[in-house]
Amino acid sequence: MRSLKYLFLAFFIIFSTFPSHEAKAAKENTLMEVKLKNYLGNRTSISITAAGDYRSSEGDIFIKAGEEMNLNVESGKLAVYKQSKKLGLFAALKIDPVKGDKSLSINERPYHGSFLFTVEEGYIRPINLVNIEDYLKGVVPKEMPAIWHPEALKAQAVAARTYALHHQSELIDDTISYQVYGGAEGDSRTDSAIKQTAGRVIKHNGEIIEAFFSSSNGGVTEVNSNAWSGGNPLGYLSIKQDVYDSKTKWTITLDKKQIDLSNQDLSKPDEWWGSVQEKDKMVVPNLKAWLKRNGYANRDIKITAVPVLSFTDKKTGGRATKGSIELNFYVKGLVDKSGKLSEQKVQLTNVPASKIRGMVGRDVMKSYLVDDSASDSSRVEIVGSGYGHGVGLSQFGAKTRAEAGQTYQEIVAFYYPNTSLAREYGESPVIDEESTNKKTSSINMKAKQDHVNGQVTITYSLKEAAAVSIMIKDGAGKTVATPIDDQLLKKGSHAAVWKMGDVHNGIYAAVATARNRSGNEAEGILKINVSKDSKAPMISDVETTGDYSTEKVNISFMINENSKVAVEIKNSKGKVVGVLPERQLRKGRQSVNWDFGNISNGTFTVLISAKDARNHEKTVSTQILVRKTKGIVTVRELRMQEKANPSSKTIATLYEDQALTILAQQGDWYKVKKGSQVGFVPIKCIKK
Repeated sequence: MRSLKYLFLAFFIIFSTFPSHEAKAAKENTLMEVKLKNYLGNRTSISITAAGDYRSSEGDIFIKAGEEMNLNVESGKLAVYKQSKKLGLFAALKIDPVKGDKSLSINERPYHGSFLFTVEEGYIRPINLVNIEDYLKGVVPKEMPAIWHPEALKAQAVAARTYALHHQSELIDDTISYQVYGGAEGDSRTDSAIKQTAGRVIKHNGEIIEAFFSSSNGGVTEVNSNAWSGGNPLGYLSIKQDVYDSKTKWTITLDKKQIDLSNQDLSKPDEWWGSVQEKDKMVVPNLKAWLKRNGYANRDIKITAVPVLSFTDKKTGGRATKGSIELNFYVKGLVDKSGKLSEQKVQLTNVPASKIRGMVGRDVMKSYLVDDSASDSSRVEIVGSGYGHGVGLSQFGAKTRAEAGQTYQEIVAFYYPNTSLAREYGESPVIDEESTNKKTSSINMKAKQDHVNGQVTITYSLKEAAAVSIMIKDGAGKTVATPIDDQLLKKGSHAAVWKMGDVHNGIYAAVATARNRSGNEAEGILKINVSKDSKAPMISDVETTGDYSTEKVNISFMINENSKVAVEIKNSKGKVVGVLPERQLRKGRQSVNWDFGNISNGTFTVLISAKDARNHEKTVSTQILVRKTKGIVTVRELRMQEKANPSSKTIATLYEDQALTILAQQGDWYKVKKGSQVGFVPIKCIKK
């Protein structure tokens, strides 16, 4: 927080030009202040390009539409250049769009709103002042794949909006410390989810909640006081089984002995240091990185053993809260009095599990929900479920619930019990307290067709509790479906789903009535033009080609019209293991690449979705077989040749017990890959 304090002291006058959070009532203030760190990183030079005119805080036009400028750090300040001409040197720089719907691109990524450019710890640090609904358009597709079910996207949008407003008084950033924010690079599907839930937040006892969410809860939700030490349990979070969560599985398998140095001369490390490597390639690099952050910066380290790795003290939700670890290692250059390398040790016992997880890697230990662990003299194995803290909304759980027919309101109610949905800002629903004194009023409805699932979602709002009926009638006035039949609903936003089934294309009418406790009624009629996916894009000639030397699969296909195309890859258990983001493609043959370098062998399903300009969508699937063969070097030293010939050029040297990937067999030789290098080794020197 020291850097934040510095900014407020140094740039108080400039910050005072931003609208104050206390200047308006909460319902009117819909602006967020976001420090841009994630995409931009630490840079001393950036480029900005305007899609519209922007003016400085003095009112002058600073940059015109289509212009490009460069900002550099010079002498601790911002130097502004247009082409090669230096325009000035500033302690800080604030600019606003002349028209609010324009955007400014920073290093080619567009952002809506106003900007304050500052220098923070020697780097350029923009702060984006943006309307919360525009902010959400850059958050939701970064937190949840836009190709997921619309109701899951709505639940995520409501949770993200609630979380943002809860932290509105803070200067947040665009990283996972708060919510990942990608600026104006949104998606039409998540934009729709945000629009359909505009202004809606989750409240408990009239207050906006802390709407935590994570990828997967592993099948059981968690309370905040168990996930984070300190603090009281919140009344809208609970521990309960979640049968809809995908129960993401993870495993840590680690050899306790990483390097055997019994035959090495510790007084002459230069003779062997470069030729010995630790066995583990997932956890050990993270442990080394932790050591370098904690006393061994810029030092060359060899971890010889991890004698202890364990997690204990499970809370009622089944998640571990404590952990222990021991590391034995050598640091090049640290020697004893005799000149031999001096063994170093780190021993942490019963420390917070978060500390151990931070050491082994959050992408390795995906959660604290440890299902099983085993340890013997040579190896430790830890098996767990979930991805993230498990508090609040489970994103994979929301996805499965939406696919099972639950509305976003039902999803929110499960993950945040004892809460209510409320409209914090924006237009009020049509049925309000004043209209109940009239005999009838109008119900505003909206309909969205889902061609993939063959259904229409009808959304509407109630200001007070009412008995609601919705009937679907064809052109002759015949009722063909009744999505809601005299159902008593609470005030707030609602959605009804009409499963179109075998109905023909044509004009249908959704006829809605709502009756309050006083017997007053409101009614509404919405025309729905049913146009089934016969007009959806055609995806054909799907071909997949695997290249084991690059560990990538090329997925090519034909589309018959310009479309937005997204690709999703699932494993045999239905878990999403790869997402290739939606992008606009022209008709004809197209192709995308999937990197399977970190994927285990198996059969994978590729789902290709194409949506045309009329939102007609088509999804097709195919399967990919990934079969990578692993090999172990069986000789003390092995040369990797450029060709399958002992006289060819040596491109790398391998050592006993090293693992590699076998790509192909050529006579008495294997074509193999080790790291980024591809070459040939004799078959007799490799054990599969």
